[in-house]
Amino acid sequence: MIFKGLPDRTLIDHCKQGNYRAFNELFRRYFNKLYQFSLKYVRDESVAEGLVLDLLLKIWQKSDQIMTNSEIAPYLFSAMKNTLFNHIRKRQEVTVPIDSIAESLIGVSSPLQDLEAKELQLAYSQTLSQLSPQRKKVFVMSREMNMNHKEIAAELQLSVNTVENHIGASIRFLRRELQKHTDIALLMLLMLFL
Repeated sequence: MIFKGLPDRTLIDHCKQGNYRAFNELFRRYFNKLYQFSLKYVRDESVAEGLVLDLLLKIWQKSDQIMTNSEIAPYLFSAMKNTLFNHIRKRQEVTVPIDSIAESLIGVSSPLQDLEAKELQLAYSQTLSQLSPQRKKVFVMSREMNMNHKEIAAELQLSVNTVENHIGASIRFLRRELQKHTDIALLMLLMLFL
């Protein structure tokens, strides 16, 4: 069957039946449009491409849930907008090196605060050493060497998504583990920066 001239609704109906050729036609029609749309927001070609590919894969996997009584284009762009929003929200988690927190606490401080800052630095170092070597390397490159995800990916020959996953997992682990070593005031301070 030739899918090139079929309307989107018909292609979705075929996708629901598991017809990958129908999906390939939808992919051909919308990949570049979604990619250009994404690129306006993320300004990184590989990230934009990855986000569009992830979205289209989800569309294929969940094609049986798509309502065919409406146009597919608004649905796709709405889903892409949500994907971009989630990606940007995740990237906006601001972090600073633990050294700068410790230095700021030491500069303002009493002897007790100096001790707490040093204990926090020690707890951070010990917790960081519990990460896998790869995760630790990625996290240190990001947070202590101020390298962006693309630079880290290029240097370590990883995908940007893998770098993002390593950093996200490291942050979650550090938050959980450092909670055991800090009083509530320092924990709240850490939550602001990690």
